[in-house]
Amino acid sequence: MKKISLFVSMALFIFSAVAVAHGPVRGKMTATVSFDAPADKVWDVIKNYDDMSWHPGIQSVEADNGNNKGSVRVLTLKGGGKITEELKAYKADKMSYKYKITDMTTVNTIQHAGQDEDIPVLPVENYQATLTVKQKGAMSVVTWVATYYRGYVNNNPPVELNEEAADEAVSAVLTAGLTSLAEKFGTKTNVKIEMRR
Repeated sequence: MKKISLFVSMALFIFSAVAVAHGPVRGKMTATVSFDAPADKVWDVIKNYDDMSWHPGIQSVEADNGNNKGSVRVLTLKGGGKITEELKAYKADKMSYKYKITDMTTVNTIQHAGQDEDIPVLPVENYQATLTVKQKGAMSVVTWVATYYRGYVNNNPPVELNEEAADEAVSAVLTAGLTSLAEKFGTKTNVKIEMRR
């Protein structure tokens, strides 16, 4: 009985130590907007991987292989900086595509825990996202789902690279894009954001 009790105590100790010392937890942010427009017309605006003119934060896009899987695009941001993304899946019949950030330029370098830490234009790691349009009655429902980790993968992140910084930046990107898209169809509406960790 003592052995079982000791084992349970050790297991609880290890579990609690791991829980306290964990690194970043993957976040999932879902942004949704609904407005009165045919889904195929909305898809026409966002379907081209090499065209993000519908997003107010993007100055220009260059892609090497259009809407084909593996196509790499470079987004030049209006505020400065670049983001490189790879197309992971494209489903025209489902009006959906998925992509992943593979590289970003640095906007700043800070000192943290005795080391230089680069601050990328989007303070995240391992960012993937899916953009989808669906018809619901007379409404188009556009959903943009992003999954990511905070920009600092070790414990005790600086404020520039913590979960709050990551969530705020991703929320701003998704909200600005979907708000602008709705406005192209003459609708001013709120973007619904749901966050899970």
